[in-house]
Amino acid sequence: MQGYPQQQQQYCGYDAAASQAQQQQQQQYAYSPAVGNGDYGSYYAPANAGASQAAVASGVGVGVGVGGYGGQYMQQGQQQAYQYEQQQYASGMSKTADVVASPLAPQVESPTAYAYAGPAAALAPGHDTPSAAPNATDDNGLRWTWSTYPNTYRDTKHDPVSVASITLPEMIVPLACMYTPLRPLETSHFVLGDPAARGQQCPNCGAFWNKHCHREEGKFWVCLSCLRRNPMPPNYSPEHPALHHDTVEYIIPSAAPATAGGAVDASARHTYPTFVFIIDACLPVEELEALKQNILRCLNWLPPQSLVGLISFGARTSVWELGTSTLTRCYSLRGERQYEPAELSAMLQVTDAMPVQGRFLAPLEDCEFVLTTLIEELQCDDSVTPGNKRPLRTTGTAVSVAVRLLELLYEKPAAKAAKAAAASSAPAVKAGRLLLFTGGPCTRGPGTVVGIEKEKMMRFHRDIIDGDTPYYADAFNMYKGLQQRLSNVQASLDVFAESFDQTGILEMREAVNQTGGTFICGDMFNHKMFTTSFQRYFDRFDPRVRALEAQGGAAAGAAFSVRSAFGVKFGVHTSVETLVSGVLGPCLVDEQANKTSPHRAASPIQIGVGGTTNWCVSTLDEAVTYTFLFDTATMSKKGGGDAAGAKDPRSIEGRHRFLQFVVRFTTPHGESRVRVTSVVLHVAPSLPSIEPQYFVQHEAFDQTCAATVLARMVVSILEKHPSKWDDTKRWLDTLLVRFVRRYGNFRPGIPESLRLHPCLSLFPSFLFNLRRSEYFMVLNISPDETAFKRHWLMRDPVDNCVLMIQPALYSYDIEAPQATPVPLDSCSLRPDNILLMDAYFNIHIMWGTTIFAWIQAKYQDDPEYLYFAQLLENVENDAIGLLSTRYPYPRFSRTDANGSEARHIKTRMNPTVTHHSGGIGAAAATAAGDQSDVIYTDEASIMKFMESLKQAVVSLGKDGNGAGNNSIGVR
Repeated sequence: MQGYPQQQQQYCGYDAAASQAQQQQQQQYAYSPAVGNGDYGSYYAPANAGASQAAVASGVGVGVGVGGYGGQYMQQGQQQAYQYEQQQYASGMSKTADVVASPLAPQVESPTAYAYAGPAAALAPGHDTPSAAPNATDDNGLRWTWSTYPNTYRDTKHDPVSVASITLPEMIVPLACMYTPLRPLETSHFVLGDPAARGQQCPNCGAFWNKHCHREEGKFWVCLSCLRRNPMPPNYSPEHPALHHDTVEYIIPSAAPATAGGAVDASARHTYPTFVFIIDACLPVEELEALKQNILRCLNWLPPQSLVGLISFGARTSVWELGTSTLTRCYSLRGERQYEPAELSAMLQVTDAMPVQGRFLAPLEDCEFVLTTLIEELQCDDSVTPGNKRPLRTTGTAVSVAVRLLELLYEKPAAKAAKAAAASSAPAVKAGRLLLFTGGPCTRGPGTVVGIEKEKMMRFHRDIIDGDTPYYADAFNMYKGLQQRLSNVQASLDVFAESFDQTGILEMREAVNQTGGTFICGDMFNHKMFTTSFQRYFDRFDPRVRALEAQGGAAAGAAFSVRSAFGVKFGVHTSVETLVSGVLGPCLVDEQANKTSPHRAASPIQIGVGGTTNWCVSTLDEAVTYTFLFDTATMSKKGGGDAAGAKDPRSIEGRHRFLQFVVRFTTPHGESRVRVTSVVLHVAPSLPSIEPQYFVQHEAFDQTCAATVLARMVVSILEKHPSKWDDTKRWLDTLLVRFVRRYGNFRPGIPESLRLHPCLSLFPSFLFNLRRSEYFMVLNISPDETAFKRHWLMRDPVDNCVLMIQPALYSYDIEAPQATPVPLDSCSLRPDNILLMDAYFNIHIMWGTTIFAWIQAKYQDDPEYLYFAQLLENVENDAIGLLSTRYPYPRFSRTDANGSEARHIKTRMNPTVTHHSGGIGAAAATAAGDQSDVIYTDEASIMKFMESLKQAVVSLGKDGNGAGNNSIGVR
């Protein structure tokens, strides 16, 4: 018989000592009931608990002991509060069980909040007060690892610390920012007009005027990037939005080409994007029918003027003509080999008299009936495949043909090109998306990833590491070649892969990631995961521009934010001696911009896509977030940051560094825009050397943003060195040891003396969870799943990325029926509570053994136990709230603590209590006969990780600086 959940020192079989230890762990970091706003929702605002620790060594360095993992294991600012409509608990999940003790009514207790009293900040002479890291994305779409610019020196004798050849800077964690280019803006931030034509852009370096630049009314303004004096723009107004806001968006008017009679020729220049549907015809019948219904439904979400195309593939690739209503034509290609572009043009009979537009690519409003009919009549091509073989799929050929159609669309014959140039200088807007729907791997022709014999397994991580992949290199190179061709026509490849097996998205990743495309992966096309994700895919980039439709089709120049962009080109302008190391995110180097303008601000230390300050990407949506990394080391040790222009008013008295992000793009309705974000950062004093405690005292470090940046750096390293998993983990360990050694307070040789300031205390636990996440896994995860999760980590905002690294865990029980953030630890597993885990790609509900027994006894259906039904309803509502907004739609499951699905939660938890444990927790669980809180794993717990970290930090080498003692030593 199950026990009652009592408000005592005992929790259903746990003795008083174990319960007290759990309470002490949970109280180390208590959350206040206040709610704050984050990037995309409301979150519990954390308050650091506990009194200040004793001063270390000289009495300086009040902070948090590193040994207290319970406090450091909670996500700061990431526990979300949700208010959603009530929904009744589904009683159908309950099963008949033996009679058990009923749940007791809760007793309400008042919550207690704790606050940390930090040391007083001592300002350096001649410097303004730096602002603390906001730990949130600001209105400009920016979030920094350091809120103060760390001017440092470059040590030319310092060697790289890993195979990745990334030298750790003096700050250990580099200065970086997460920037969301299409973050929505208010109406007051929009400006109609070309800034270059109005004298608002520097003709020397291309930077734009802004509110931070020095200007003399009516005379000149000084560019903060190159210090050039430029004449004040004509019709200058002090009320210009650029002089009042950090971020402004210029809407550049464009004239449509006109005919000889002066009328606008609408057919001469289409301004809407092109969509090509590439459909796998080898799907099972029920999945193919569900896919066709979803595609037909999405036609209502496309602009009527947009061009559409249809390609189906199976053993052959079929290209359908949509411009003829009397007789539908289909061009069938065998797809056994790679076709040259000219060869494809000849096969499709594309000539000057028979162009692509109007045949294979036609306006939706003109061919909707034909397209709908073709999709409805599409038949399954997998009826004759033997059971021991895979279907023949020519996926690579189908994608190659789609790319060729877009190339032919923008290739003008010589005679027409001269006529078009004389009529108008405005070319056709290049914008397109290829939507690939596939239910299995390519087995024929270019892009093949596996043979047709099912006895031949798909490649795994170990095969890639050992080089035992006969198809991988050719398929990867084929899609990498398509990547540049897609970029030239400003189109992206979006892949919807629904299969229980791998489909080959690992080989496609370059063509998808670097063009701004999207991966949506699941199990079946007739599952809710695909249907919901497919709808939110269109909601995310909004091709019909609903803001424009809400204005009744207002004239060009209307001030509103768009959710997506095409043909994006972006760059960075910086002050002197501020260098850009690179960008992490979906982009390529803008070769055309590099030929016309120098990239003097490019750092010799390249991270991600580096060596330039100009990048491009085919498509972008409102949530895509880039990581810009900066090299803050001065080129010489003379002067540093304070002396460089300290008396020059044009450099803002030498106490700030200037950075400007410029994004040029085309909206889905063909409008050209330029978004300019200009910011300045306070410069930390750097004479004679930078003081680490300066950043600690001013709380200038954003540990959540830093963890996301490092996770992206890890992914970038593993993409370049796929077989160097262990070396990358050692590089991460070295970084953490040096970081804690630099910013922590300790006495050499005494691990227990190590203390970290609260603004740093969560950073080790973030990296601990990163080491245990799927991004470092080789076993029990497929290469396709790894590519899928890396894809979203490299494009989503900080708040989403941190959930991928360290899931959020919430507890519900009779005493606290609302969501209560708890440590991601096995100590949070109790028989009398319900856990809700949000791991971004997975959302799971797990009932404790006692709760599950009550559910089986159907106490939730008894009016006497209404509070128990309300408890179950609260958990369901919070889970539904997460599912209602998450993109892509996550996997969702409900289970009990001993169910098979419980592994999804337990594998992400810190294994405090394992089958090897001989402590109080394991003994109590064994005595009670309940093993729900025992995690069967050989991995090291965070306690062992922290002990190894402290030992490595306080150990000093022969030279006294800890060199050579940077290994944590846990797996």
